[in-house]
Amino acid sequence: MSLSVVPEEPPVSAWLTALDFDWDEITRGYRRQAIANDALVFSQGWELDSVYVVQSGRLRLTADSVDGRKHHLMFIGPSGLAGDCGLFLEGRRYLVSAEAATDAVVCAVPAASFMNALQQSPALMRQFAALSALRFRIMLQHHSLLGANSARRRVCHHLLGLMGSYGVAHPAGTLIEMAFTKQEMGDLCALSRVSVSQILTQLAQDGVVAEEGRLLVVRAADRLVELART
Repeated sequence: MSLSVVPEEPPVSAWLTALDFDWDEITRGYRRQAIANDALVFSQGWELDSVYVVQSGRLRLTADSVDGRKHHLMFIGPSGLAGDCGLFLEGRRYLVSAEAATDAVVCAVPAASFMNALQQSPALMRQFAALSALRFRIMLQHHSLLGANSARRRVCHHLLGLMGSYGVAHPAGTLIEMAFTKQEMGDLCALSRVSVSQILTQLAQDGVVAEEGRLLVVRAADRLVELART
C-alpha cells in the first residue's frame, strides 16, 4: 500500500478518551499522582519501571525519530495506559515518551506487579490486548497519513475519527462532543497551529464544519469523507 493511501475502513480517533476498560484490580493499593499540564511523565529509552493508568485528563505520547525529530502519536485519556509498550520486551525500556497534554491524574503501577496481574487474569489480558490493538491501528493510520497526504487531508481524517468516536446528533449535523485544541491537531498532523486554524476556517467557509463554543459541528459528513480521501 502506498503511504499516501488512507485505509477505507473508518478511522480510529487518535484521542483515546472514551475507553471502556477497568483496571481497578491492578491499581488497587497504589497512590494516585497529579501531573501538571506539559510535565514529563517518562522519556523514551528510560528504564521501564512503572505502567501508568490514566485516571483523569490526558497524556500525549511521542516518539523521537533517528534524525531527532519528535513525532506526536496519540492522546491517552481515562482508563488508558501509558508506558506498557515495552513491558514484555527484554531490557524493559520505554519505547515512547509521555507528557501531560492537560492537567492529569495517573496511577503508577510497578511493572512487575502489572505483568503479574495480567498473567494471572485472562480477562485483564484480553483487555490489555484490545487496547494494544486499538493503539496499533492508530499507529498504522499515523504512518499512512504522514506520507504524501496533503495537510487538509490529514486534518479531515482526524476529524472523521473524532466524529466516529465522539459524534452525537445535532440539528446542524453531528456534534463532536470532545473538545480538542488546534495545537493538538497540529501536533498529530505535523502542522503548525496556524495551518490547522486556516484549514478549519476554510472548511467552515465551505459549509463542512462549524464551531459551537469549544466544540465542532460537522455539517456535511459526506463532504468530509470525500476530503479525507482526496
